[in-house]
Amino acid sequence: MDCPRCEIELMPVENESGSFSCCPECSGIWTDVSELNRLLLRHNLPVLEKLGGHVNHDDSLGMCPDCQIELVTIEGGERRSMAYDTCEHCGGIFVDTDSEETLETFEQAVEAIIGFYRRFQNKPQGK
Repeated sequence: MDCPRCEIELMPVENESGSFSCCPECSGIWTDVSELNRLLLRHNLPVLEKLGGHVNHDDSLGMCPDCQIELVTIEGGERRSMAYDTCEHCGGIFVDTDSEETLETFEQAVEAIIGFYRRFQNKPQGK
């Protein structure tokens, strides 16, 4: 499975709690919606459907690594300054974490995803 941004092979990172696929080039993370929702709930964040966001029909990252259908961009955060991409067919989610380091462990991937979705929320953290 290739990264929708870089088109290089994604690396699996996993532990007994779950698994993700991470890009060694851009540190983007590919996951399915159920895995993401479990992770969000474990960290006291609302599930994806409750986070809000708006579809940007003019922006597309590329093709779904699983089913090769064009991804849809969802924007959110303060002034829609953040975005993630999703596949409307398989429910896969691609998060561009903007991490400075390659995400090589499950724990690093979790930290990057949780940090992203905390910033993605429209309301300030803790409210």
